[in-house]
Amino acid sequence: MYIKGITDYNRNGEPRETGLFAGLIAQDGELRTTQSGKAYASASVRAFNRKDGTAVFMTLKTFSEHLTGLVANLRKGDRVLACGTVEIRTYSGKQYTDMLLDFLLTSDAAPAPAAAAANRSALEARMEQSGFAEIGEEDGELPF
Repeated sequence: MYIKGITDYNRNGEPRETGLFAGLIAQDGELRTTQSGKAYASASVRAFNRKDGTAVFMTLKTFSEHLTGLVANLRKGDRVLACGTVEIRTYSGKQYTDMLLDFLLTSDAAPAPAAAAANRSALEARMEQSGFAEIGEEDGELPF
């Protein structure tokens, strides 16, 4: 399932589409190299169906050193949750959709208990610093 995200903007003020994908890998991940020698990894997913019943496939790509190994080791049928910037490009008259990954979670990538506790502590610290008021039971019903 592909969900179109909000429009984000780069440093030059140009719009960038964002998105979220949750589903199965359709084609095994691969480790590749650009012409300039930079390593990247990619894997294909079935993003959504068109009205005519044909499928739209999207390529998940990453240049991040932290994610290249994870993406390269994905296999057909693996479950993933991914978010990132979506780019549509045309090559030889065909249109291709790519998602440049910001985040990737695989079904077998459940964090260890110590890592989960550290994530929870970090989130609680960020919430305290944000200035949001905690809503307690005594606050009654919320107005929305």
